Amino acid sequence: MPRTFFCEHATSKSRVLVLLAHANGPACVQAVFTCRDAHVAQHAARLLSSAALDGALTERQEITAHKIATALPDAPAASFRQALERARAGVWPSAALALFSWPPVDPFEEPTGGDPELPVSATRSPKDARLADLPGPVVRVVQLREFHVYDQAKVLAAAAADGWEPMPDEELGKDDPHDLVGAVMFAAETTGELPGMDWLTDAQEGRLLLPARGDDVADWSTDPIRINFGAGWRLEQAATPSAASPRNPAAPATVPEEPQPDFASLFALPAACDCEEEDCQKCHWTFTPRTADLLFSALDELAEAAYDDAAELGERPVTKDDDGAWGFFSRLPQVTWRQNMQWRRNLARACDDLAGDLQRGAWPRPSCAAEEMVLHLALGDAPAHLEDGDSAHAALPKHLDDYDFDACSDVFFQDHDVLWLYDSKYVEGADEAGGVASPVPPALHPDNWFEDFLNVPRRSAERSHRR
Repeated sequence: MPRTFFCEHATSKSRVLVLLAHANGPACVQAVFTCRDAHVAQHAARLLSSAALDGALTERQEITAHKIATALPDAPAASFRQALERARAGVWPSAALALFSWPPVDPFEEPTGGDPELPVSATRSPKDARLADLPGPVVRVVQLREFHVYDQAKVLAAAAADGWEPMPDEELGKDDPHDLVGAVMFAAETTGELPGMDWLTDAQEGRLLLPARGDDVADWSTDPIRINFGAGWRLEQAATPSAASPRNPAAPATVPEEPQPDFASLFALPAACDCEEEDCQKCHWTFTPRTADLLFSALDELAEAAYDDAAELGERPVTKDDDGAWGFFSRLPQVTWRQNMQWRRNLARACDDLAGDLQRGAWPRPSCAAEEMVLHLALGDAPAHLEDGDSAHAALPKHLDDYDFDACSDVFFQDHDVLWLYDSKYVEGADEAGGVASPVPPALHPDNWFEDFLNVPRRSAERSHRR
């Protein structure tokens, strides 16, 4: 079965290869076709990988496939079309001699008898130790993952090709006679991807275990370990005109909206002064309630969009072909487009962190590069929210400094270095593996966006995501 496709580039040519998996031995690599254009080869490999994973191509991808076949010479074009059909089918015809199988007796295997030495981890972190007996910190991470299986036969076959074995028939129940749960769990332990299924949910919560708080490792825990991932956020968003009532008890109850912060009190205006003297403190620039209200709305909307996009994108990269379909992540510098789902969720939380500053009556002060980036986006979006202004916004007191978002940009940031990442030198010539023409400065690399600034108070490490 084809698992993924990739490229090998040389000075004069590029070769597309396929990684094949089968049940009786290790995965192997076979050549698909060779061409002179590395760019075309890379696009072909990416498209073939999508076909192998999803079993089909979108209309846009079909157009791209036609462009690739047209750009290739006749022989590699024919090989590309054949590979595309095989990838869609999820089956790769191979001669028996082409696939290596493990011999019954392997001279390179470790002997099974005797007393094997304990692994280093067993002596360094014994499994029977209690939390107080372990010399270093212990972090508990609990994950919630949900997968939609749209082609059960394909999932079972792909898992078996990767080495999974179902439970014995006598241990299987009537509701799952083929051990589909086991196949999905097998995939979740690795990449989380198998042909025939889509990744719907990926949430995690982490905390530092402390003996002084009564915490202990799971095997010694006196209380059941419970993690609250919150209610279904889509249910909260669902607008239902028929709320629960005595006549309609089955209808879902309307979730009350969280009250808007009282920005008139949180950012009370100073006494008016019209002296217009340069050194007058009363005439100094003021962050006004109306400005705070629009900036808060912009941050809240960005957070919603970021959580939505992160859930739908999963681990997939943003690409130029998306044409801005991902309303939040398409707006970020291209060097961020291959970050994972958890990174994207943390960026969504950064929007909420800054909105939380405003809710407490404090100026939004970015504590890391991620917060700098989302605050730049929010300041750019905030003026548009004036068009959506409601009666509550109209009731806020007026001031000459209302909607001065340029001044906000001057005051709230230590510098604007994060915007350098939009420079063309970091995106021109970027290859399909995420490389860039110029190296990104370490402090601005997306992997380091959540490193705390040393001169700004840190956010709580135990704060959660909104969903």
